[in-house]
Amino acid sequence: MANSSYLCATDVASLYPSSQVAGFDAQGGVVAHDVSGVPLLWLALFRPADLVTAVFTVDEDDLDEDEDPEVEATAPLVAKDRALARLDAALPVLNALFADEGPLDAHVALLRQAVEKAPGAFLTVELEEIEAVWDDEDGFQPALRTALACFDGGVDPAEGRARLVELSRVRTGRPFPSARLLLDGLEAGDDDHWNLVRLLGTRFISEVPWEPAD
Repeated sequence: MANSSYLCATDVASLYPSSQVAGFDAQGGVVAHDVSGVPLLWLALFRPADLVTAVFTVDEDDLDEDEDPEVEATAPLVAKDRALARLDAALPVLNALFADEGPLDAHVALLRQAVEKAPGAFLTVELEEIEAVWDDEDGFQPALRTALACFDGGVDPAEGRARLVELSRVRTGRPFPSARLLLDGLEAGDDDHWNLVRLLGTRFISEVPWEPAD
């Protein structure tokens, strides 16, 4: 199975709610997911100050011999209303960083809809599956921090853009697809379908506003 990231909403301020929050319901709690990366617009929901580190105890039955049951993890976690404010503030930055690829206003509006309707007061991303397969074992967290810092002007824009592209795996040098690509059944190539998911993610269980309902 491919390694995935999960955008989650939860009533408990916890990292990795799918395993750490009793009664977490993936039906509504997983807003969207992606494979092998962290979508560009999810990153815009957070800032470096939102990165939280916690220590979890892993069930011994899930460990290899001599593995430490105490696992430290770092991931973004913030109140949902603050995350939405951060997303709005990031839009002009995104449009400037990706001016050659086209504006992302409509894409941001659809992600905002998905987050707003999700239950829970906090927003986080479960990304340990992505971090686990990162080429540079120690490079994931610095890349994530740099990517998030670019939304507040904390790093060189070119460096911030490079880290956003690296994490999201979005394909640049071509116009971004319409936010309504799937909703309107528009003609598009493989790169366009790829980029729509790299921008927004895709449905996990619950419907998402950028994909047609069943």
